[in-house]
Amino acid sequence: YQRRVHGIQQSRIMGVDHRRLHKHVSKAKKNVLSKNLYMKLLIKLFKFLVRRAGKPFHKAILRRLMLSKVHRPPMSISRLSRLQKGKLDKTIVVVATVTDDERLLEVPKMNICALKFTSAAKQRILKAGGSVMTLDQLIVKNPLGTNTVLLRGPLTREALSHFGKPAGLPGSHTRPYAPAKGRNSEAPSKAQLPLKLSIIYICLLYTSPSPRDLSTSRMPSSA
Repeated sequence: YQRRVHGIQQSRIMGVDHRRLHKHVSKAKKNVLSKNLYMKLLIKLFKFLVRRAGKPFHKAILRRLMLSKVHRPPMSISRLSRLQKGKLDKTIVVVATVTDDERLLEVPKMNICALKFTSAAKQRILKAGGSVMTLDQLIVKNPLGTNTVLLRGPLTREALSHFGKPAGLPGSHTRPYAPAKGRNSEAPSKAQLPLKLSIIYICLLYTSPSPRDLSTSRMPSSA
């Protein structure tokens, strides 16, 4: 039995679901929960650029603007200076906050575009002869995003090491919150421990009375 629905030949075949061909729903975020008006205006701007220009640069910026704050880790100027080697003539674009690093003694000349700058980082970049700008200023100056390099910070964080099975269980690689030794050490509760079944074999010795002696049993008197 076959039929055509919307130009697609559907057949009653086990294991083939033709009716879900057009029901692939995108799981990408369409908007953010933040109430920051600047973020909402940036998302509106880059949605327009993706719709009109459709460049990969605009799509990457829009996707990173949609991320939560946890997935937009800040970047220090020391990390940026290390990653900009070989890209001195390009503008560094970071969809996050740029922070200062006091361990970096000499700040190289860098042209950085970011969501936000700390006051100390901005002062040191400008003092070194570099330039700072926001994403909307970059689009006014360079609408297509040419001669830029898009960077982002590491997504790994210390909190992820505590996720997973409770610390102390067999096969668990979760890092405990408490120290490993002492009475405050983190140990699994009795409910979390795997159930161990112990099998006890009990053997009962029983001697039946002899058929030759029906009056007296051969079992011990204590039985």
